[in-house]
Amino acid sequence: MSTARIFVVAAVLVCAQAATAAQCVNRFISRAEGPRQVVTLLTGKLTFQEAQALSKAIQSRTAPPLEWVNDAGKTLYKQIGELKVLRPMPVACDGKPSGVVMVVTFPTQIKPTKKMRVKLDANTIVEFEQQAD
Repeated sequence: MSTARIFVVAAVLVCAQAATAAQCVNRFISRAEGPRQVVTLLTGKLTFQEAQALSKAIQSRTAPPLEWVNDAGKTLYKQIGELKVLRPMPVACDGKPSGVVMVVTFPTQIKPTKKMRVKLDANTIVEFEQQAD
């Protein structure tokens, strides 16, 4: 195989990988644990490092807890317990290099369906779509 042909194949593979890694994804799954909903969020709106910093700020009470909000932005439920930041993921939004998977608990037996809006901070409400089983 010639050097030019190897270069072209490598360039095509790199471009294909970059195109799939740049998708903006915001998904959730939830499960009931007694009177609580434990929700796993996959989002490209925060990087792993930003999510870790947010978790620490919530624990030290320098940032408000995450909120599950309705379409009008009114709070339905506030996060209880720790915001668990699990791992980075290749789902970037808004020019971020990557996204994150995190777990949050809400004090309700009501299970979110299809769509869920979560307020990450005073200026950021993210609409999540339910992950298909």
